[in-house]
Order: sequence, then structure tokens, then C-alpha cells
Amino acid sequence: MPNNTEKDLWIEMSIREISTQALFAEISYLHIDPKALNENNAVFSSIHSFLTHCAMVSKMLTSTYDDDVTSVSVGSILNISNKSFIHNRSFRNHLEHYDERLKEWIKKYGLNVNIGTYNIGSKSSLQIPNMVFVSHYNPETNNFTFVNDDFNLRTMYEEIVRIKKIADLWINNANTR
Repeated sequence: MPNNTEKDLWIEMSIREISTQALFAEISYLHIDPKALNENNAVFSSIHSFLTHCAMVSKMLTSTYDDDVTSVSVGSILNISNKSFIHNRSFRNHLEHYDERLKEWIKKYGLNVNIGTYNIGSKSSLQIPNMVFVSHYNPETNNFTFVNDDFNLRTMYEEIVRIKKIADLWINNANTR
């Protein structure tokens, strides 16, 4: 794509970064289950990486190049809705604001809880009274549990794959102009 303006170059670079971050998210996601099969706690590193790369894609999609003429988001250029699942930030925000969330959770659950961290498998296999699942992954369901709140990673993965295809198509079309 011939870059006519700084804005055009910014849009191209943004879409290329969306494609790259989506690729990194895919790689991270595809590393989760092999690590979980080996009961490797590194699975949680891959989950965190996956969610972080998804956050970058979300941020890039909502970014705008503010000028006097238009203020259009990159997502609107790619026809990706602001209601896309990629913009579900609750789990990413939990990770980014972990220190604040801990204080909230302690107030909510109290002092007499059993804390389940970095567990892999079915939650029902852990029959521990008054258990708070702080970090848990079930490879059978693709659910990541963060302080008793379940999040299906597969749903986010499917959305990141869809977005990458759209970004790659835009890049390929730009290269043929």
C-alpha cells in the first residue's frame, strides 16, 4: 500500500501489529494444553501470555488516529465490532490489577478459606471445603478460573483467529494495490 499520509502509514503499521499480536496469542494458546498434559505449571504462563496478547489486539483495534478530518478506529477499518469478544477485558484486568483484586477477594471470601492456586484438571476432583479457586485450568473445558470466575479460553482463541484472518486479508490487499 503506498503510504500517502502519516495516518495511512499508522493504519498499516497498526493492522500489521494486530496480525503479529494475534499470531503470538495463537502460539501462546496452542502451548497451553501440551503443558497442562504434563501438569506443568508453565501452563499459567501461557494463559497469561495469551490474555496479554489478546489485550494488545483489543487496544490496537480501539485505537484512533486523531486528526482534524476523521477519528476512525482501526477496528472500524477492519469491520470488527466494538462488541467483539476480544474486547472482554475482565480477566485481563484481573491479571493486570491482581494486587487490588486480592484485597477485594479477601473482603468477599473472608480469612477462613482454602486457597487453590495453579491447579490443573477438573475442579470437582478437588473436594476441599471452602475452596477459592484463585488460578485453575481445566483442559477438558478450556476454562481458566480466576478467583472462582470461569473464562473460556477457546472462545477468545476463536475470535483471535478470526481477527488475524481479517487483518492478514487487509495486509494482502494493501500489498497488491
